[in-house]
Amino acid sequence: MFSTALRFIWANLTRRALRSVVTAGGVAIAVAAVFSLVSFQRGYQQGLRDDLDRLGANLLVVPKGCPYDAASLALHGASWPCYLKSAYLETVAQTPHVTAAAPVLMNALYLPKTGEQAVYCGVEQNIVQLKRQWHIDGSLCTTPGDLLVGSEAARLHAWRLGQTVSLPGLPNTQGKIAGILQPTQGADDLFVYMPLGDAQRIFARPQQLTHILVRLDQPESLDEVVTNLRGCEAGMDMNIVPLTHLFQSIQSLIESTRLLLGCVALVAVLGAGAGLSNTILMAVNERTREIGVMRALGGSQAQIFTLVWSETMALCLVGGAAGILLSLLSARALDSWLRQSLPFAPHDALIRPELDLILACLIAAPLLGTLASLFPASRAARLSPALAIRTSGGDL
Repeated sequence: MFSTALRFIWANLTRRALRSVVTAGGVAIAVAAVFSLVSFQRGYQQGLRDDLDRLGANLLVVPKGCPYDAASLALHGASWPCYLKSAYLETVAQTPHVTAAAPVLMNALYLPKTGEQAVYCGVEQNIVQLKRQWHIDGSLCTTPGDLLVGSEAARLHAWRLGQTVSLPGLPNTQGKIAGILQPTQGADDLFVYMPLGDAQRIFARPQQLTHILVRLDQPESLDEVVTNLRGCEAGMDMNIVPLTHLFQSIQSLIESTRLLLGCVALVAVLGAGAGLSNTILMAVNERTREIGVMRALGGSQAQIFTLVWSETMALCLVGGAAGILLSLLSARALDSWLRQSLPFAPHDALIRPELDLILACLIAAPLLGTLASLFPASRAARLSPALAIRTSGGDL
Protein backbone atom coordinates (compact mmCIF):
# COMPACT_ATOMS: atom_id res chain seq x y z
CA MET A 1 0.00 0.00 0.00
CA PHE A 2 2.73 2.45 0.96
CA SER A 3 4.84 1.65 -2.11
CA THR A 4 1.76 2.06 -4.32
CA ALA A 5 1.10 5.48 -2.81
CA LEU A 6 4.74 6.50 -3.41
CA ARG A 7 4.55 5.41 -7.05
CA PHE A 8 1.32 7.34 -7.47
CA ILE A 9 2.86 10.49 -5.92
CA TRP A 10 5.95 10.12 -8.11
CA ALA A 11 3.82 9.75 -11.23
CA ASN A 12 1.83 12.88 -10.40
CA LEU A 13 4.94 14.97 -9.71
CA THR A 14 6.76 13.83 -12.85
CA ARG A 15 3.70 14.51 -15.01
CA ARG A 16 4.87 18.14 -15.09
CA ALA A 17 8.53 17.54 -14.26
CA LEU A 18 9.81 21.02 -15.08
CA ARG A 19 7.14 22.66 -12.95
CA SER A 20 7.94 20.35 -10.05
CA VAL A 21 11.67 21.05 -10.35
CA VAL A 22 11.13 24.82 -10.39
CA THR A 23 8.84 24.60 -7.36
CA ALA A 24 11.29 22.46 -5.41
CA GLY A 25 14.02 24.91 -6.43
CA GLY A 26 12.05 27.78 -4.90
CA VAL A 27 11.81 25.86 -1.65
CA ALA A 28 15.55 25.10 -1.84
CA ILE A 29 16.42 28.78 -2.25
CA ALA A 30 14.21 29.75 0.70
CA VAL A 31 15.70 27.05 2.95
CA ALA A 32 19.25 27.98 1.86
CA ALA A 33 18.60 31.66 2.65
CA VAL A 34 17.24 30.91 6.14
CA PHE A 35 19.92 28.31 6.86
CA SER A 36 22.77 30.64 5.80
CA LEU A 37 21.35 33.59 7.74
CA VAL A 38 20.96 31.70 11.03
CA SER A 39 24.28 29.93 10.56
CA PHE A 40 26.01 33.27 9.92
CA GLN A 41 24.46 34.83 13.00
CA ARG A 42 25.60 31.97 15.21
CA GLY A 43 29.03 31.72 13.62
CA TYR A 44 29.72 35.44 13.81
CA GLN A 45 28.75 35.78 17.45
CA GLN A 46 30.67 32.70 18.54
CA GLY A 47 33.68 33.59 16.40
CA LEU A 48 33.84 37.09 17.86
CA ARG A 49 33.62 35.73 21.39
CA ASP A 50 36.35 33.17 20.66
CA ASP A 51 38.66 35.82 19.21
CA LEU A 52 38.23 38.08 22.24
CA ASP A 53 38.73 35.14 24.60
CA ARG A 54 41.98 34.22 22.84
CA LEU A 55 43.19 37.80 23.21
CA GLY A 56 42.86 37.25 26.96
CA ALA A 57 42.31 40.92 27.80
CA ASN A 58 39.46 42.97 29.23
CA LEU A 59 40.87 46.22 27.84
CA LEU A 60 42.93 47.16 24.83
CA VAL A 61 45.03 50.32 25.08
CA VAL A 62 45.99 51.64 21.64
CA PRO A 63 47.04 54.93 20.02
CA LYS A 64 44.31 57.34 19.02
CA GLY A 65 42.25 56.06 16.09
CA CYS A 66 39.38 53.80 15.19
CA PRO A 67 38.80 51.18 17.94
CA TYR A 68 37.48 48.64 15.43
CA ASP A 69 40.62 48.87 13.35
CA ALA A 70 42.74 48.58 16.49
CA ALA A 71 40.91 45.48 17.69
CA SER A 72 41.14 43.88 14.25
CA LEU A 73 44.89 44.56 14.05
CA ALA A 74 45.48 43.17 17.53
CA LEU A 75 43.47 40.03 16.83
CA HIS A 76 44.57 39.24 13.30
CA GLY A 77 48.01 40.84 12.99
CA ALA A 78 49.15 43.75 10.79
CA SER A 79 51.48 46.72 10.70
CA TRP A 80 50.34 49.62 12.86
CA PRO A 81 50.26 53.20 11.56
CA CYS A 82 50.97 54.85 14.93
CA TYR A 83 52.50 54.01 18.29
CA LEU A 84 52.31 54.44 22.05
CA LYS A 85 55.15 55.56 24.29
CA SER A 86 56.57 52.81 26.50
CA ALA A 87 56.26 55.19 29.44
CA TYR A 88 52.48 54.82 29.30
CA LEU A 89 52.84 51.18 30.35
CA GLU A 90 53.66 52.14 33.94
CA THR A 91 50.62 54.41 34.10
CA VAL A 92 48.36 51.62 32.91
CA ALA A 93 49.91 48.98 35.18
CA GLN A 94 49.50 51.17 38.29
CA THR A 95 45.79 51.82 37.70
CA PRO A 96 43.63 50.23 40.43
CA HIS A 97 42.06 46.86 39.54
CA VAL A 98 44.62 46.20 36.77
CA THR A 99 46.27 42.84 37.47
CA ALA A 100 48.32 42.57 34.27
CA ALA A 101 49.36 45.05 31.57
CA ALA A 102 51.24 43.32 28.76
CA PRO A 103 53.01 45.58 26.22
CA VAL A 104 53.14 44.51 22.57
CA LEU A 105 55.00 45.82 19.54
CA MET A 106 53.45 44.22 16.45
CA ASN A 107 54.72 44.43 12.90
CA ALA A 108 53.76 42.52 9.76
CA LEU A 109 55.98 42.02 6.72
CA TYR A 110 54.80 40.97 3.27
CA LEU A 111 56.58 37.93 1.84
CA PRO A 112 56.66 38.21 -1.98
CA LYS A 113 57.67 34.58 -2.50
CA THR A 114 54.63 33.13 -0.77
CA GLY A 115 52.20 36.04 -1.09
CA GLU A 116 51.60 35.89 2.66
CA GLN A 117 52.78 37.97 5.59
CA ALA A 118 54.96 37.29 8.61
CA VAL A 119 53.62 38.81 11.83
CA TYR A 120 56.15 39.59 14.56
CA CYS A 121 55.15 40.49 18.11
CA GLY A 122 57.54 41.84 20.70
CA VAL A 123 56.30 40.90 24.18
CA GLU A 124 57.42 40.62 27.78
CA GLN A 125 57.15 37.61 30.06
CA ASN A 126 53.84 38.72 31.57
CA ILE A 127 52.06 37.97 28.28
CA VAL A 128 51.31 34.51 29.70
CA GLN A 129 49.14 36.13 32.39
CA LEU A 130 46.70 37.03 29.63
CA LYS A 131 47.22 34.15 27.22
CA ARG A 132 46.14 31.53 29.74
CA GLN A 133 45.03 29.14 27.02
CA TRP A 134 48.58 28.88 25.66
CA HIS A 135 50.40 25.56 25.93
CA ILE A 136 54.07 25.85 24.98
CA ASP A 137 56.42 23.11 23.88
CA GLY A 138 59.70 24.49 25.20
CA SER A 139 59.82 27.86 26.92
CA LEU A 140 58.76 31.46 26.50
CA CYS A 141 61.07 33.86 24.65
CA THR A 142 62.73 35.48 27.67
CA THR A 143 66.34 35.74 26.46
CA PRO A 144 67.45 38.11 23.65
CA GLY A 145 67.48 36.17 20.38
CA ASP A 146 64.83 33.68 21.53
CA LEU A 147 61.65 33.07 19.54
CA LEU A 148 58.24 31.64 20.41
CA VAL A 149 56.49 30.60 17.19
CA GLY A 150 52.94 29.58 16.48
CA SER A 151 52.21 25.99 15.46
CA GLU A 152 51.19 26.92 11.91
CA ALA A 153 54.24 29.18 11.42
CA ALA A 154 56.49 26.35 12.60
CA ARG A 155 54.80 23.95 10.19
CA LEU A 156 54.99 26.28 7.20
CA HIS A 157 58.70 26.99 7.67
CA ALA A 158 59.62 23.50 8.96
CA TRP A 159 61.04 24.97 12.15
CA ARG A 160 62.02 22.74 15.06
CA LEU A 161 62.56 23.37 18.75
CA GLY A 162 66.11 24.60 19.45
CA GLN A 163 66.80 25.42 15.80
CA THR A 164 68.45 28.71 14.80
CA VAL A 165 66.50 30.18 11.87
CA SER A 166 66.54 33.19 9.56
CA LEU A 167 63.47 35.36 10.08
CA PRO A 168 61.26 35.70 6.97
CA GLY A 169 61.25 39.20 5.57
CA LEU A 170 64.16 40.30 7.82
CA PRO A 171 67.48 39.91 5.98
CA ASN A 172 70.52 39.04 8.13
CA THR A 173 68.32 38.50 11.20
CA GLN A 174 68.23 35.21 13.03
CA GLY A 175 66.67 33.78 16.12
CA LYS A 176 66.59 30.58 18.13
CA ILE A 177 63.33 28.65 18.50
CA ALA A 178 62.89 28.53 22.28
CA GLY A 179 59.27 27.40 22.17
CA ILE A 180 56.47 26.34 19.85
CA LEU A 181 52.86 27.08 20.69
CA GLN A 182 50.47 24.19 20.55
CA PRO A 183 47.55 24.91 18.16
CA THR A 184 45.20 27.62 19.45
CA GLN A 185 42.85 27.64 16.43
CA GLY A 186 43.44 31.38 16.20
CA ALA A 187 45.78 33.97 14.72
CA ASP A 188 48.43 33.15 17.36
CA ASP A 189 49.22 30.02 15.35
CA LEU A 190 50.76 32.24 12.65
CA PHE A 191 52.57 34.77 14.87
CA VAL A 192 56.25 34.87 15.77
CA TYR A 193 56.91 36.19 19.28
CA MET A 194 60.20 37.66 20.47
CA PRO A 195 61.40 39.72 23.45
CA LEU A 196 60.05 43.27 23.33
CA GLY A 197 63.55 44.77 23.29
CA ASP A 198 64.49 42.69 20.23
CA ALA A 199 61.40 43.83 18.34
CA GLN A 200 62.01 47.49 19.18
CA ARG A 201 65.58 47.17 17.93
CA ILE A 202 64.79 45.19 14.76
CA PHE A 203 61.95 47.47 13.67
CA ALA A 204 63.68 50.68 14.81
CA ARG A 205 60.95 51.60 17.29
CA PRO A 206 62.82 52.27 20.56
CA GLN A 207 60.59 52.95 23.56
CA GLN A 208 57.46 52.45 21.45
CA LEU A 209 54.51 50.05 21.58
CA THR A 210 51.61 49.29 19.30
CA HIS A 211 49.19 48.28 22.03
CA ILE A 212 48.85 47.18 25.65
CA LEU A 213 46.72 44.22 26.68
CA VAL A 214 45.07 44.80 30.06
CA ARG A 215 43.51 42.24 32.37
CA LEU A 216 41.42 43.26 35.37
CA ASP A 217 41.01 41.61 38.74
CA GLN A 218 37.24 41.61 38.30
CA PRO A 219 35.13 42.45 35.23
CA GLU A 220 32.76 44.60 37.31
CA SER A 221 35.49 47.25 37.66
CA LEU A 222 35.71 47.79 33.89
CA ASP A 223 33.92 51.15 33.78
CA GLU A 224 35.94 52.49 36.71
CA VAL A 225 39.25 51.52 35.09
CA VAL A 226 38.22 53.01 31.75
CA THR A 227 37.28 56.29 33.45
CA ASN A 228 40.58 56.41 35.35
CA LEU A 229 42.67 55.72 32.26
CA ARG A 230 40.84 58.25 30.10
CA GLY A 231 41.23 60.86 32.83
CA CYS A 232 44.93 60.32 33.49
CA GLU A 233 47.71 62.54 32.12
CA ALA A 234 48.38 60.18 29.21
CA GLY A 235 44.69 59.73 28.48
CA MET A 236 44.73 62.24 25.62
CA ASP A 237 47.24 60.11 23.70
CA MET A 238 45.62 56.73 24.34
CA ASN A 239 42.44 55.12 23.11
CA ILE A 240 40.92 52.83 25.74
CA VAL A 241 38.91 50.06 24.11
CA PRO A 242 36.76 47.95 26.48
CA LEU A 243 36.46 44.67 24.61
CA THR A 244 33.06 43.78 26.07
CA HIS A 245 31.71 47.13 24.87
CA LEU A 246 33.42 46.59 21.54
CA PHE A 247 31.63 43.25 21.20
CA GLN A 248 28.28 44.93 21.85
CA SER A 249 29.05 47.78 19.43
CA ILE A 250 30.06 45.44 16.64
CA GLN A 251 26.96 43.34 17.26
CA SER A 252 24.77 46.43 16.93
CA LEU A 253 26.47 47.27 13.62
CA ILE A 254 25.81 43.75 12.38
CA GLU A 255 22.13 43.99 13.34
CA SER A 256 21.42 46.15 10.30
CA THR A 257 23.03 43.57 8.03
CA ARG A 258 21.14 40.78 9.73
CA LEU A 259 17.86 42.68 9.38
CA LEU A 260 18.44 43.13 5.66
CA LEU A 261 19.33 39.48 5.19
CA GLY A 262 16.33 38.49 7.29
CA CYS A 263 14.01 40.47 5.00
CA VAL A 264 15.55 38.74 1.98
CA ALA A 265 15.03 35.34 3.63
CA LEU A 266 11.42 36.22 4.55
CA VAL A 267 10.66 37.24 0.97
CA ALA A 268 12.22 33.98 -0.25
CA VAL A 269 10.08 31.94 2.17
CA LEU A 270 6.86 33.77 1.23
CA GLY A 271 7.67 33.45 -2.46
CA ALA A 272 8.40 29.75 -2.09
CA GLY A 273 5.16 29.21 -0.17
CA ALA A 274 3.10 31.08 -2.76
CA GLY A 275 4.76 29.24 -5.63
CA LEU A 276 4.27 25.92 -3.92
CA SER A 277 0.58 26.56 -3.24
CA ASN A 278 0.04 27.72 -6.84
CA THR A 279 1.78 24.63 -8.25
CA ILE A 280 -0.33 22.23 -6.20
CA LEU A 281 -3.52 24.13 -7.04
CA MET A 282 -2.68 23.91 -10.76
CA ALA A 283 -1.98 20.18 -10.40
CA VAL A 284 -5.34 19.66 -8.69
CA ASN A 285 -7.07 21.71 -11.36
CA GLU A 286 -5.57 19.59 -14.15
CA ARG A 287 -6.62 16.37 -12.38
CA THR A 288 -10.20 17.33 -11.60
CA ARG A 289 -11.73 14.38 -13.49
CA GLU A 290 -9.13 11.99 -12.04
CA ILE A 291 -9.97 13.10 -8.50
CA GLY A 292 -13.68 12.74 -9.29
CA VAL A 293 -13.13 9.14 -10.37
CA MET A 294 -11.26 8.40 -7.15
CA ARG A 295 -14.10 9.90 -5.13
CA ALA A 296 -16.68 7.87 -7.13
CA LEU A 297 -14.72 4.68 -6.48
CA GLY A 298 -14.89 5.24 -2.73
CA GLY A 299 -12.04 7.61 -1.98
CA SER A 300 -12.83 9.67 1.11
CA GLN A 301 -12.20 13.38 1.55
CA ALA A 302 -9.43 12.57 4.04
CA GLN A 303 -7.71 10.30 1.53
CA ILE A 304 -7.82 12.93 -1.22
CA PHE A 305 -6.55 15.56 1.21
CA THR A 306 -3.73 13.25 2.34
CA LEU A 307 -2.77 12.52 -1.27
CA VAL A 308 -2.42 16.19 -2.22
CA TRP A 309 -0.67 16.95 1.07
CA SER A 310 1.79 14.08 0.51
CA GLU A 311 2.73 15.43 -2.92
CA THR A 312 3.44 18.82 -1.35
CA MET A 313 5.53 17.20 1.38
CA ALA A 314 7.59 15.37 -1.21
CA LEU A 315 8.39 18.63 -2.99
CA CYS A 316 9.26 20.34 0.31
CA LEU A 317 11.51 17.54 1.57
CA VAL A 318 13.42 17.41 -1.72
CA GLY A 319 13.66 21.21 -1.82
CA GLY A 320 14.70 21.43 1.84
CA ALA A 321 17.44 18.83 1.44
CA ALA A 322 18.64 20.54 -1.76
CA GLY A 323 18.68 23.92 0.02
CA ILE A 324 20.79 22.63 2.89
CA LEU A 325 23.16 20.95 0.44
CA LEU A 326 23.41 24.20 -1.53
CA SER A 327 24.24 26.10 1.67
CA LEU A 328 26.94 23.63 2.65
CA LEU A 329 28.53 23.70 -0.80
CA SER A 330 28.52 27.51 -0.98
CA ALA A 331 29.60 28.08 2.64
CA ARG A 332 33.25 28.79 1.81
CA ALA A 333 32.43 31.24 -0.99
CA LEU A 334 29.84 33.00 1.18
CA ASP A 335 32.30 33.15 4.08
CA SER A 336 34.90 34.80 1.83
CA TRP A 337 32.39 37.36 0.55
CA LEU A 338 31.21 38.24 4.06
CA ARG A 339 34.78 38.79 5.24
CA GLN A 340 35.28 41.34 2.49
CA SER A 341 32.01 43.11 3.30
CA LEU A 342 31.99 43.19 7.11
CA PRO A 343 33.82 45.86 9.12
CA PHE A 344 35.15 43.25 11.56
CA ALA A 345 35.41 39.55 10.74
CA PRO A 346 36.42 36.93 13.32
CA HIS A 347 39.26 34.54 12.57
CA ASP A 348 37.04 31.46 12.75
CA ALA A 349 34.52 30.39 10.10
CA LEU A 350 31.48 32.66 9.82
CA ILE A 351 29.21 29.97 8.38
CA ARG A 352 29.05 27.09 10.82
CA PRO A 353 26.68 24.27 9.86
CA GLU A 354 25.32 22.66 13.01
CA LEU A 355 23.23 19.51 13.33
CA ASP A 356 20.37 21.17 15.22
CA LEU A 357 20.13 23.87 12.55
CA ILE A 358 20.05 21.27 9.76
CA LEU A 359 17.29 19.36 11.55
CA ALA A 360 15.34 22.58 12.18
CA CYS A 361 15.43 23.45 8.47
CA LEU A 362 14.38 19.93 7.52
CA ILE A 363 11.40 20.29 9.88
CA ALA A 364 10.58 23.82 8.75
CA ALA A 365 10.33 22.81 5.07
CA PRO A 366 7.40 20.37 5.66
CA LEU A 367 5.72 22.97 7.88
CA LEU A 368 5.89 25.41 4.97
CA GLY A 369 4.46 22.70 2.73
CA THR A 370 1.62 22.00 5.15
CA LEU A 371 0.57 25.65 5.17
CA ALA A 372 0.92 25.93 1.41
CA SER A 373 -1.15 22.78 0.76
CA LEU A 374 -4.09 23.62 3.02
CA PHE A 375 -6.09 25.49 0.41
CA PRO A 376 -5.48 23.26 -2.68
CA ALA A 377 -5.81 20.03 -0.66
CA SER A 378 -9.06 21.10 1.01
CA ARG A 379 -10.36 22.31 -2.36
CA ALA A 380 -9.64 18.92 -3.91
CA ALA A 381 -11.18 17.05 -0.96
CA ARG A 382 -14.46 19.00 -1.27
CA LEU A 383 -14.93 18.17 -4.96
CA SER A 384 -18.30 16.66 -5.85
CA PRO A 385 -17.65 13.31 -7.62
CA ALA A 386 -20.42 13.80 -10.17
CA LEU A 387 -19.40 17.37 -11.00
CA ALA A 388 -15.71 16.48 -11.15
CA ILE A 389 -16.29 13.59 -13.60
CA ARG A 390 -18.22 15.88 -15.97
CA THR A 391 -15.39 18.48 -15.83
CA SER A 392 -12.72 18.20 -18.52
CA GLY A 393 -10.03 19.59 -16.20
CA GLY A 394 -8.91 23.15 -15.76
CA ASP A 395 -12.31 24.40 -14.59
CA LEU A 396 -12.05 23.63 -10.89
